Amino acid sequence: MVKLKEKTEYLWYKYDFVPKRHLGQNFLIDPHIVERIIKALELSEKDTVLEIGAGTGALTEQLVRKGGRVIAVEINERLCTLLRKELKGYDNLEVICADITRISLKEKFFKSDLVKVVGNLPYQIASSLLLSLVPQDWIKFLVVMVQREVAQRIMAKPGDKRRGVLSVLLNYYSTISRITDVPPQAFVPPPRVGSSVIKMKKRESYRIKAENGFSLVVRAAFSLKRKMLVNSLSAGLGINRELIKEKLSKAGVDWRRRAEDLSVEEFVRISNSLRRMSEE
Repeated sequence: MVKLKEKTEYLWYKYDFVPKRHLGQNFLIDPHIVERIIKALELSEKDTVLEIGAGTGALTEQLVRKGGRVIAVEINERLCTLLRKELKGYDNLEVICADITRISLKEKFFKSDLVKVVGNLPYQIASSLLLSLVPQDWIKFLVVMVQREVAQRIMAKPGDKRRGVLSVLLNYYSTISRITDVPPQAFVPPPRVGSSVIKMKKRESYRIKAENGFSLVVRAAFSLKRKMLVNSLSAGLGINRELIKEKLSKAGVDWRRRAEDLSVEEFVRISNSLRRMSEE
C-alpha cells in the first residue's frame, strides 16, 4: 500500500507542482490525523462539507467517500487540476479554484442545509478567516487546523496573557475544543512550528443588544492591553473616562481590571451598558 507521503510527492511530480513554504503549502501526510479530523466531522451522507485548501486531496478523498456533497476550495490552479482528475469518479465533489477570502460563500450555501467546514488554514489568513466564518448562520460547525500558537490564543481563558480580541470574539460565537495537536513531521514539507486541530461549535447567542457594538467594545478594550479597562475603553471609544467608569459600574465590572481578565459574559454586559447610553 502506498504511503500518504509517497503518494503526495508522486502527485506533485505528476502535475508539475512545487510547494511554497511561504504560502503555507504544507501537506498533511499522517493518516491518523486525517482519521481524527474525519471522526470529529461526524459525517453522514446528508452532509454538505466545505473544505478550505484541498491541496492534493488527502482529506478530500475521505470526505467524498463518507460525506454527502463536498465543495473543495483550492487557490492553486495546478492543484485544482489534480483534484478534478484524480477524484473524477466522485459525482458529489465540486472543486472551486479560487481564493477563499474572495468568493461569496453565503450566496453558495444560503439555501442549503447547515454546512460543516474543514481545512488546514494558512497562518496569514487563519484569524481573519475564522472571524468572518464563525458568525455565519449557514455553518453548523468547523473542524480546522491552525498553528498551535493561534489555537492557544483562540482558547486562552480569562487571566491568560495570550487572551485577546480573537479569543473573545470567537468564543462569543462558538464553543471551542481541541481535537489533537499535530507535530511538524505530520506534514511535507514540515512547517517550522506545531499545529492543532480544533472544533468550533456554534453556541446559542448571548443576550447582546448590538453585535457590531460588541466587536467595537472588545477591540477598544484590547487597544491598550496593559492598561486598566477604563483607560483602554475611554481611548478606544472616545468616551469620557468618568462616564466609562459609571457604565462599567452598572455592568458590575471593576474599572481597574484589564481586558485579558474578563469573561465573554462580562464583555456582553459592558457592551449592553454602553449601548443603553446611546439610547438615553
